[in-house]
Amino acid sequence: MKNAFYLALVIALMTSCKPKEDYKVLLKDVLKVHDEVMADNEKILRNKRLLNDLGNKLDSLKKANPALDTLKERQDISAIVKQLEVADNSMSDWMHGFDPEVGSKSNEEAVAYYKEEKRKINVIDSLFKQSIKESDTYLQKFSVK
Repeated sequence: MKNAFYLALVIALMTSCKPKEDYKVLLKDVLKVHDEVMADNEKILRNKRLLNDLGNKLDSLKKANPALDTLKERQDISAIVKQLEVADNSMSDWMHGFDPEVGSKSNEEAVAYYKEEKRKINVIDSLFKQSIKESDTYLQKFSVK
């Protein structure tokens, strides 16, 4: 019985001595992902421009390849451009809502806030990567670089 009490006491002391999460580490993580996404933003804008240029050239491509379904290709281009715009707009929206300052938040409140912001920016990062991958694949179909 005495051993069980001491074991419980040791476990309680070990778990209560766990270091608190530092909001500064989480903020650094959020900003790192933000910087990576911003680097991908250039690719988003580039692919959007290339897709719009391709859409404008479909009539001349049809002359070279009469089997080309320009209506379908315009729809595909429009859908991919929309996906790129959604990714770009989601980043803009996130940046407008993000507050890097802790202000009067406690460490626990700041940790919770930055964890949620990290989750959000990771979702945006995935959205960027997916839309870039799909647009790159589509552009390769027409040998656009």
